[in-house]
Amino acid sequence: MANDLHENSAQLSAPASSPVQTATAGGDARAARAKRYERIKLRLHLGETAFVIVALAAFYFTGGSRALAAFARDIGRNEWGTVAVYVAALLTTATVATLPLSWWGGFRLEHRFNLSNQTLGAWAWDELKSFGLSLALMTVVGEVIYAFLRAAGAWWWLWAAAFMTALTLLLSFILPVVIIPIFYKLTRLEDEPLAARLRAMAERSGARVVGVFRIGLGAKTRKANAAFAGFGRTRRILLGDTLLANFSGPEIEVVLAHELAHYRHHDIWKGMAVSAALTTAGLWLSDRLLRAAVGGDLANVEHLPLLALALALFALVVSPATNAWSRRAEYRADRAALELTRDPDAFTSAMRKLAGQNLADMEPHPLVEFLFHDHPALAKRIAKAAAWRQSASV
Repeated sequence: MANDLHENSAQLSAPASSPVQTATAGGDARAARAKRYERIKLRLHLGETAFVIVALAAFYFTGGSRALAAFARDIGRNEWGTVAVYVAALLTTATVATLPLSWWGGFRLEHRFNLSNQTLGAWAWDELKSFGLSLALMTVVGEVIYAFLRAAGAWWWLWAAAFMTALTLLLSFILPVVIIPIFYKLTRLEDEPLAARLRAMAERSGARVVGVFRIGLGAKTRKANAAFAGFGRTRRILLGDTLLANFSGPEIEVVLAHELAHYRHHDIWKGMAVSAALTTAGLWLSDRLLRAAVGGDLANVEHLPLLALALALFALVVSPATNAWSRRAEYRADRAALELTRDPDAFTSAMRKLAGQNLADMEPHPLVEFLFHDHPALAKRIAKAAAWRQSASV
């Protein structure tokens, strides 16, 4: 979705060389800079993915996992303690091993391209908080999966898939009220006329929201973002202060209209259903692989890296298909946003500003887009907005 919080301002005035002004100028220099940035990010992503896969395989097949499992049994004393010790040790080792890549991609690269406002200490504190959350979450997941492995026998994978789906729903519910505030400051939007227009737009789309909030991205990044987060009693509109500083009212409204279109088309629920189906399929295939590789001793925590490896490879295989499904939903939401706002100019300028402020490659290579992008290229989205303008005679 165009503005989910997958990107990491106080009112920032952009310096002369900022991405915002470069995008406004529409120069070739900005496009070349964006392509360099995206190319480096892609290489880092591929490198980290390859490293994790190779490391998991090496750790398992060289006996490292067997040794760690023996250590965990000595320390943990029982089945629950063994899983907790093993998961904590494995996650800690993986985090330390990938820390140089995390630093380069999450801190050094962002500063190199003038996209970050974080100090090294602030970045490290965020990494520590992320590790704490990951440790708590992965420990719970590990304990539940191994409880199913011990108790449910051949059907463990189905129970595990149901649990993972329920956990996804819970995390979506608490995201804006528990998880996001750990990393970003949230305050009610002071611009009441804008907030009223956005609430009214949400209500016309059938979405009741708790409120409209400013999210303090600017302390960490110069990138713009927004989100329509939560559901039920936690559903709220989140606008990055970087977005509020550089986007006009109509541009903000068309960004929100896009998110509301996802709500009206039930894309969030459809996405969860697709995720649940893929989780079930991935766990079933992992069960087949584990049984072929180790026989019936599936509840031995020693085999956790093999399970993780199977799930990671399955995710790689299906990601182009899920990305294609997502891009189709994004096009549909763009069209709905245009129909709701009747303002293709605001849509086009918002897309261009997002490209400039986030240093996005507007025209990635088609193969890169097919394999890795869950959003269509911005140039294509702008072209479709122009075609909509002609068909709608706006």
